[in-house]
Amino acid sequence: MAAGAFKVYGAALEAISKNTVDLDSNTFRMILVTSTHTPNQATHSTYADVSANEVVGTGYTSSGKLLTATVTRSSLVVTFDVDDQSWTSSTITAKYAVIVKDADANGTLASTDALLCYCDLETGGGSISTTAGTFTVTINASGVFTLTAS
Repeated sequence: MAAGAFKVYGAALEAISKNTVDLDSNTFRMILVTSTHTPNQATHSTYADVSANEVVGTGYTSSGKLLTATVTRSSLVVTFDVDDQSWTSSTITAKYAVIVKDADANGTLASTDALLCYCDLETGGGSISTTAGTFTVTINASGVFTLTAS
């Protein structure tokens, strides 16, 4: 399914500005979160804010999937993008996809790992499910998010 628009967490914007999150060289992971989670773009900042609601199911492993991230610039627009993700032979139900900085790049997220952004996978209000199928998050062709100078 095509991912909705990603929303950057306020703490992530600050971390990018202070260079504690480097979009070009840090390791990022995508996790899936259930509808029991209520995102708060202004106050959520670490994996601890979402971990209790991470998906549990066949074909899904805690700490999600490693992402290949790219940063490009065209004139006054910088685009952060990642590769599409899929979980094959999965039986899961998810509402949100969340991108998290894996600070030690060991494949297991720590409670203090920084949240970067999230998207609603089903903007119509529900969740997306698979039963012994492939759960896919397709990133928008224009990227995850952009930073624009004015």
